[in-house]
Amino acid sequence: MKIEDPSRTKFVRVWKQLDVNEVKKHMLYVDDLYGTCGNCKRLGLNYLKDKTCPECNTTFKYMATNSKNPADVAKLLTRIEKENIQLIMIDREDFERSNASDAAKNLFKN
Repeated sequence: MKIEDPSRTKFVRVWKQLDVNEVKKHMLYVDDLYGTCGNCKRLGLNYLKDKTCPECNTTFKYMATNSKNPADVAKLLTRIEKENIQLIMIDREDFERSNASDAAKNLFKN
């Protein structure tokens, strides 16, 4: 999609229904510069350089951060846009709430 006037673009939260298990397999959890693979829990990954996990070969499609500071989140988003990194930012609280909800449902299955 060609953007006519890049100075008018902003980051906007968008709600989309996703398969939580699929997202979890391709998630990179980022805190500052380094992150953790959501699939195998490998530590010390660099979201700017690591497109796949060196441990389990998972391709990262999504990223989430623990930061609640909008300025920190904006910094991450700006950086992935500037570096043309193909990651979709997922709100970590929303994701973990969905994941916990599924886990709680499975506790009561026979």
